[in-house]
Amino acid sequence: MKDERIEQAKLKIRSEMAIIIYCGVAVSYLVKTLVFKMSLQESITEYSILIFFPLYQFIRMHMLKVGIYSEHGKKSSLKNLFVTIGILVVASIVLIVNSIQTSAVYDWHSPVIFLFIFIVLFLAIFFLANKFNYYRGHKYEKEFDDDK
Repeated sequence: MKDERIEQAKLKIRSEMAIIIYCGVAVSYLVKTLVFKMSLQESITEYSILIFFPLYQFIRMHMLKVGIYSEHGKKSSLKNLFVTIGILVVASIVLIVNSIQTSAVYDWHSPVIFLFIFIVLFLAIFFLANKFNYYRGHKYEKEFDDDK
């Protein structure tokens, strides 16, 4: 028989590891683009993980009937969103400017479109997940409170 505290501690450690890995992927994306001057297409793995990690979290929360978003439009989550978007935009602009300076025939349209698609997907997933989880959180709260 396992103690509930041990199970909760294991789950907490695993969730912290997932956050560390997610941040590592974001750092990897920045290092590839800023330090190694790789194109955005060469960072497709990081690109996909940055998009689908929050989407997976959203789906699993829905499947487990968990709502962690208690306040709609919370200032700290919006601040984190703007910081994330800002970092990605600055990194991409630096990459594009460096690429234009090193090559006279650099096609800057493709990376800009790639970045635009990423930002649109990222924002859409963020706002849809927050809105849905806000609604579902209240619904789950009522559902589980009515069981008493």
